[in-house]
Order: sequence, then C-alpha cells, then structure tokens
Amino acid sequence: MGLVHALRFASRTDRLGKVARWSDARRDRLARRRLRRLVAFAVARSPFYRRLYQGIDLRRSRLENLPPVTKEMLREHFDAVLTDPLVRYDDLTDFVRYPANLGKWYRGRYAVSHTSGSQGPPLFVVQDRAAIELLFSLMSARANAGTKPGPLEGLRRLREPARVAVVALHRGFYPSAAAFEFMAAETAPFTSVRWFSVADPDLVPRLADFQPHSLVAYASVLEGLALEADQLGLRNLRQIANSSEQLTPRARRRIEAAFGVTVMDHYGTGECLFLSDGCPSDGGAHVNADWSILENVDDDHRPVPPGQPGRKVLVTNLANRIQPFIRYEVPDRVVMATEPCRCGSRLPRISRIEGRSAEAFWVTGADGRQRPLPGVLFHDAIDHLAQVREWRATQTEADRIRLELEFLPGGRGDVDVPALVARLRANGLPERVRVDVEPAHGLAPDPRTGKFRRVITHMQPAGPLS
Repeated sequence: MGLVHALRFASRTDRLGKVARWSDARRDRLARRRLRRLVAFAVARSPFYRRLYQGIDLRRSRLENLPPVTKEMLREHFDAVLTDPLVRYDDLTDFVRYPANLGKWYRGRYAVSHTSGSQGPPLFVVQDRAAIELLFSLMSARANAGTKPGPLEGLRRLREPARVAVVALHRGFYPSAAAFEFMAAETAPFTSVRWFSVADPDLVPRLADFQPHSLVAYASVLEGLALEADQLGLRNLRQIANSSEQLTPRARRRIEAAFGVTVMDHYGTGECLFLSDGCPSDGGAHVNADWSILENVDDDHRPVPPGQPGRKVLVTNLANRIQPFIRYEVPDRVVMATEPCRCGSRLPRISRIEGRSAEAFWVTGADGRQRPLPGVLFHDAIDHLAQVREWRATQTEADRIRLELEFLPGGRGDVDVPALVARLRANGLPERVRVDVEPAHGLAPDPRTGKFRRVITHMQPAGPLS
C-alpha cells in the first residue's frame, strides 16, 4: 500500500466512524440514495433484475415493495444476475479449483469466494476492489473495542501496526477466509495479519509467539483456546472477535473471564460480510445501516417489531454492484434491540442472533477434558464433493459421529470414504472418534425452523467447561 492509499484508507475510516453517530434520519437518507443507485444499476446491467422488476415503478416504489430473492434463484440464474458479462460461472469454477488463486483478483478486478453450504448448496460471491476496501475500512472504524477512529489512531497504527491472528480450519475460498487473503495488502501498514490452523498441534505456542492484539476465530475455537489461556499468555490482547458461529452468553462469559478482554460478536453473511460489527458494551451487533439494509421479517416478509424474533432476514448489500444482493433471503432469526446501547453508536443493534447454530461437537481430548470440535471441518471435507446433494453429521456418543450422505443420482460410487475420513483426521478429528458413513435419502430441514442442520450433537459440555 502506497502513502496515498494509506492516507485515503485512514480518511475513509475516520469518516465511517463519524457516520455511526449520525441521526437515524440523516443516515437513512444516505442509505436510500445508495439503494436507488444500486437498483437502477442492477436493472440497467443485470438481465435477471431487469426481468424481476418488470412492471414496477422503481421511481416511486419502496424497498419493501420489491420482490425478495433467494439463494436458489441467484444460483439458478447466476450468469444473468451478474452485471459484468465477462464473469461466468464456469470460469469461476475453474478459478477456485486452484488454491494458488487465493488472494488473487479474478480478471484483475474481482475477489471471488463461495458460501459455506451451511444453508443450502454453495453460491459464488463476486466483489470488486471497492467492496473489499469498504469491508476493511468498516472493520477498522467500527469493529475495535476501546479505540476511536481518527487521524491520531491512524498515526498510532502506523507506529505500531495491529497484529491480527486469524484462527481457521485452513485458508480457502469461503467468504471470510477469502476476504482476509486481501487484508494484508489493503490495510498495510496499519495491520499485520497472520493465519493459524485450528488443526495445528503447535497452535498454542505459535499464537503465544505472535502475541496478537486481536484474535479472530469461530466461537467453538475460542472456547477451546479459553482452556489454554494460561499457556497462551496473550499479554497484548485487546479484543476477541467471534465469526460465523452462535456465541452463547455462557460462552462469552467464559472466554472473557479467561482472557480479560471484550469479545465482539460480529454477524454477517457470505453475501454481505460487513453487515454488522459487534457492540463492545452491550453485546449483539450494530448493523452498518449506511452500507447495508437488514429487514427482520416473518414468514410472509412482513416486518417484525424490535424486541421480537423474526423468522428470517432480508439483506441488501449496498456496495456490491457486480453481483447485486437486493432483499436477499437468509433463514436466520434475529431480535432487534429496543433500547440504545452504551457504546455511543447510533446504528441499529441486533440484540440477539438465534439463527446461527453453534455447529460444534464435544469430544474428549488427550488430557481427559471435553473440548469443542468445530463442525466446519466436516464442511471442508464434504462441501466440495459435487456428487453429494446433502449431508448431516450427528454426534450420538462422546466418541462416535454418524455421517449421512445423500447422493445425486449415480454419484454414490464416486466418493472415496477412506479419503474422506482421512481428510477429517487431517483437519483435527481425533483418532478416538469413530465416523460411521451411511447413505441417506430425503434429508430435509427442521420443520420447526425451516433451517437445515448439518451438524447435530446430543452431547453437552460438562466437567471443567460447565
């Protein structure tokens, strides 16, 4: 990053920090202007949205009058959704096939990722450089506990770049990981980012040697690291950020007690990673409502009042013009706060996120203590198998997991089960945990919630974790 780029990043971060304290009316006017421009661009460049909005007076229509879209719709009409005709599904499939493309701009312009598959078959997500820059600017401005964005903070960061430790299964094209591949280049010289694998047997000493200021990981990984807090000795740690998994109040208390710092609970989707940033004072997460719109709705897409859980959310990403997400349906259940928080932000706050499953198993470690095993390792081992239509992993006993695979017609013989189990072991599945792979038919979502649960455990944390 050159000096001009660095100054521009610092200036934008400062501006975004100020917008978080604007009045609701002023901020909403800005969001509505951005929405009108996004809709006009989508209709002009995307055959899909041009057909979808045919017959609607877009000059007078409100957001709630636009038809929602689903992942299935955007997958089925993928090429027609995109506003750049040079970007094609088949080319993206080839691009993500090679790990060497991680951190590289597709066609020199676009960052590419794919959703995890936790809520249906994966979907490619394509973003331009401006959207990636915005993501990191928002993180710097609004996702830091105990710091205030501005010129002085920018100067301090230049003298002492923030060390960020990202603990994940491994690098990959899933959205958060793919985005972090660009972080070092886009936020230098303000940050120093280092990746760590949750399956690394030397994870604890490597983290202790790095001494991060910020630690980013899944909630289940953070719970495991909390057990090692004394050995880690993270003296410079300023904050912890949970990503992707549900953070229960009990888990938050345990992690904060172990490390003595604030846990920020960010909530986003692969289609809009910057949807919200965790509130450092009252929990939950503040919606970045100047660049995204979150509608909490019932089954019929009618708005749900604050204080009550919705049935799903509709997400509009105001920054992504290459692949517009306008009223995009996500089957997560949230509760919007009814009272202002103490952190000073005037952005809308999600007080509770009920839709994200913890997706972790509890297994016995070598020391005899129960430890969380992230369900993401099963996603990694299975989601790339094109012949598998659906799957579910259920922990039936402390050291036993039943893995059900539902195949597409003719696909069963193509799966190498020993190789699949070996990949699970390489990702950190203990040898003592047995995996029974079984064929399945008609795997379906939970009828009570409409969400498909791929990771289920009948075991609960006990002993030292209780």
